[in-house]
Amino acid sequence: MALQKSATERRSTAAVSSLNVATLRCEGEMGTLELAHLGEELFRLAHRGCHRVIVDLSSVDHVDYRGLQALAARARLLKGAGGGLKLAGLTPYLAAIFRAAGVEEEFAMYRTAEEAKLSFVGSPALAVVRS
Repeated sequence: MALQKSATERRSTAAVSSLNVATLRCEGEMGTLELAHLGEELFRLAHRGCHRVIVDLSSVDHVDYRGLQALAARARLLKGAGGGLKLAGLTPYLAAIFRAAGVEEEFAMYRTAEEAKLSFVGSPALAVVRS
């Protein structure tokens, strides 16, 4: 699994440009070790004051369901700090794993990272994707 951190992204629209949103892009298979690394990075971001995070899973083939409870705990941490953890790019297969692990309701899921980013400003045109 490769975890790519993008710089804090700012968009040209006024509403989006005022947001501090981090996007983490993951690749390959995510076992319990990789999910633990992701959780550590989310914790570091929260400690640095970045409470709005998107995890882009569009290049992920598989996630180990055993590591998803810890990821859900990080989502609750970010939400409690006034932000949130949003997932983007899940295939139906990955969404089924989140559902089977019992953590699907802990996350807002979007088709793309851009849609997830826009949702932080409350765009009513975007709907959460549930497969």
